[in-house]
Amino acid sequence: MDTQKLPGFYRGMLLARQIDQAEQAITCQGEAFFHLSGAGHEATIVLADLLHSDDWLHCHYRSRALLLARGLPVARFFDNLLGNANAPAQGRRMSAFFADRKLNILSMVTPVGNNALQAVGVATAIRDRPRHPLVLCGLGDGTTQQGEFLEACGEAHRRQAPVLFLIEDNGLAISTDTQGKTFYGPDHSHAPFFGIPVRHCDGTDIVATYDSLAEVVHEIRATRQPQIVVLHVERLANHTNADDQTIYRSADQLQRAVQTGDPIRNCRRRLIEQGISAEQLETIRHDVLREVREAERLAFQAEDPPPSFQAKKPLPLELTHASQEKRSEENAAGNASAHGLTMRDAIRQVLHDRLSSDPRVRLYGQDIEDPKGDVFGLTRGLSTQFPNRVQNGPLSESTIVGISIGQ
Repeated sequence: MDTQKLPGFYRGMLLARQIDQAEQAITCQGEAFFHLSGAGHEATIVLADLLHSDDWLHCHYRSRALLLARGLPVARFFDNLLGNANAPAQGRRMSAFFADRKLNILSMVTPVGNNALQAVGVATAIRDRPRHPLVLCGLGDGTTQQGEFLEACGEAHRRQAPVLFLIEDNGLAISTDTQGKTFYGPDHSHAPFFGIPVRHCDGTDIVATYDSLAEVVHEIRATRQPQIVVLHVERLANHTNADDQTIYRSADQLQRAVQTGDPIRNCRRRLIEQGISAEQLETIRHDVLREVREAERLAFQAEDPPPSFQAKKPLPLELTHASQEKRSEENAAGNASAHGLTMRDAIRQVLHDRLSSDPRVRLYGQDIEDPKGDVFGLTRGLSTQFPNRVQNGPLSESTIVGISIGQ
C-alpha cells in the first residue's frame, strides 16, 4: 500500500466515527428512534480505492466508512436518521440502510443474509462485462451460519460468479459469542469453503487490510471466480441503541478492544510514526467536526416528508392501456374473467414488458425456466423468449429474483 493514502483513509474513518457519535447523541435526545454504529469496522474504507465505478456493492450495515468513501453524502446519514423529506425513503425504511443507483450501491437488506443470493445474481449478470466488474457482498460472522449464505456460496462456485464475500467478523452475533461457531472455526481455517478460497486479514490494521484486499480484488478480476475474506475487527459500540454490551462483555474485554482493536487509533499511531504532526491530525479532526455539524444542522432544517394516504401509486398510463388491451384479448379468447387480469398474469405481463424494453433486466431464481415457468407458471414463456436473461438460479425457497443492472 502507498502510505501516501493513509491521511485520506484516516480522515474518512474519522468522518464515519464522528457521524456515529452524532447519531448516537441525536437518538439519546429522542430526536430519532434507531442507531446502528459502524465503530471498529472502518477499515472497509480501503475498498473504495480498490473498486471501480462498474463494481456493485451489497454492503454490510456497519460498512459506513466504505459508503462514505464510495460517495454517499454525509447529509444522507442524518437525513435517513431523521426520516426527513431529503431521505431517499423519506422515513419508510430503517435509518442505517442505504441504496444509491448512481453509485451502484444495492439496497441494503434489513433481514441479514438476504443480500448473499442477490449478490450472486448480480455477479452472474455482469460476469462477462469488459472491465471485469465484481460484486461486494458484506456480511457479519453470525450471518455466515444462515442458509441463504450457504446457498449463495454453492451457487457462486457453480456459476463461477465474481463475488467478494467480505465477512466482517467482530466475534459477536448481537450478544452471542461466535468464536468456534463459524465454518472457519476458532483456528481461522483457510480451507476452501464450497470450493471458494478463504483468506483472513486483520481489520484493525488498515495497511494490512488494504494489501490483503488488493490482492483478492485483483484475483477476482483476473479469474472471474468468487473469494471469501474474513476481516477480523472489533465491535466498539453496542449492537444498536437498544443494546447494552456491558451486560455480556466484561470491562476488560471492552477496554482491550478500544486499546488494540480501534483501526482509527492504530492508523493515527502509524501516521505519527511517519512524521505527521499532532497539529496536522488535529486540523483533520476539526475539519471533520465542521463537516458533520453542518450536515446535521441542514438535516434538522429539512422539511418532513409529505404524507401519503394511498397504499400505492397509480399505474403508469401506458401500462394501464396495455392491461386493458390484454384483458380484451383474453376475454375474447375465453381465457380470463370479465373482471380483469389474474394476479399471476399481471405479474407475468409486467416482467415481459420490462424484459422487452430494458436490456439490463435479468430474472434469476429457482424453477423459473420453461417448460414449467415457476411453480405457479408465473414466468412461463419468458425463458423461451429471453433465453439469455431468464435463468434458473440457486436452489432456494426464493422463487424469483428480478434485477436491473446498469451498463
